[in-house]
Amino acid sequence: MAHFSAVLAALLLSLGIALVLPQLVLCVATMTHSEGQENFDPSLSTPALTHGHQVFVSFRGADIRTGFKSHLFAALEHKMIGVYRDERDLRIGEEIGPELLKAIETSRIAVVVFSKNYATSDWCLDELVKIMECKRLLNQSVLPIFYDVSQSEVLEQKGIFAEALLKGPEDKVNNWRAALTEAADSEGLHLEQYSLESEFIEKILEEIQKILKEEESATGPSRRQHSVPIIPPQNHASSRHNDISEWTPFFFLKK
Repeated sequence: MAHFSAVLAALLLSLGIALVLPQLVLCVATMTHSEGQENFDPSLSTPALTHGHQVFVSFRGADIRTGFKSHLFAALEHKMIGVYRDERDLRIGEEIGPELLKAIETSRIAVVVFSKNYATSDWCLDELVKIMECKRLLNQSVLPIFYDVSQSEVLEQKGIFAEALLKGPEDKVNNWRAALTEAADSEGLHLEQYSLESEFIEKILEEIQKILKEEESATGPSRRQHSVPIIPPQNHASSRHNDISEWTPFFFLKK
């Protein structure tokens, strides 16, 4: 009888352990997961955000919006080249916002379309200053396009470029002049050399593709993935999630 009782007790003990053990394991796993959540650092496991565009186009909407700009953007997208859409009429204020500055910084190529009224826009000139800064500090490629203006007009700030700069604020004019001179002194493309605008756009596409190919061959496609932005973040500790929306191309219309 004593032997039977001992066997029965052992069976009951085994049964109890079998019933309780899964619950115990689940409890421990839950506690471990919770601790992991508390100590989780997204920067250690989340891949670095990459830009959603390769090309930033600086242009004066009043000069090129109706035809050239839309055809150029459509051609870039047809070639699967990501272009930042900067439509300017929805902008807030006269100063370039942080989203636009980030868009310039994270572009691999900046295409600057110099046209008759480019220098009459403080916005365009501020963009150009930022673009040339990125060329120097981030080795960004810059492709000047001379659309109905000569290279010398921009380089030497003659004609309407000279008139526009005379009306500019003193604290900015020197930077604008330096940026115009530096950009126009680079090898660019000239509309006057092509009989058809479509041929001109095709040449621009060829040049952009050539630059992208050369960069990827030399440094790999992720050259700018880990670039440090020139502008320090306003709230680094809490902006990690918000950055996702900030990198998305916005739609503004040029004035």
